[in-house]
Amino acid sequence: MNDTIDPGRAAALLMEALSSTFADLAFIDVEPAAGAASEKDIVSPLRAAIDVLKPVSCRLEISCPAGLRDRIEAILFQDKIEERGEQDSLLEILNVVAGQFLTLYFGAGTDVKLELPQYLYLAEPDEGAILAQAAGDAEGEPVFATLRSVRYRY
Repeated sequence: MNDTIDPGRAAALLMEALSSTFADLAFIDVEPAAGAASEKDIVSPLRAAIDVLKPVSCRLEISCPAGLRDRIEAILFQDKIEERGEQDSLLEILNVVAGQFLTLYFGAGTDVKLELPQYLYLAEPDEGAILAQAAGDAEGEPVFATLRSVRYRY
């Protein structure tokens, strides 16, 4: 897997996919984070992951504060308070980020196979080595996209 993914290029394309997806789906601007922010600095963190089976075997994760997910749902559902909390807006954003990243990295028309996105528990150990990471600032809230090397057999 390390032979397939260039970490510098992957980090830049992760940031591009993160930025364009948040802008298009949630109307939130995400810019590269200024400074050495860390996922450990996130208060009330949420972690979500999607496993990529094709064209490479890897895992893409997004980490952000729970407040950012709540803000996304408030933007998307505005007056429909009863629909908030029933939606998995962050999981859908992760799904789109994964698709955009893979298209940007491997090109349009590449055969892509993804598992369903899921939330990770905080105590759940990290799977695989970090290949690339993009740290973003979502209008004052930190957001991270991490690409991990994971081998899947299917």
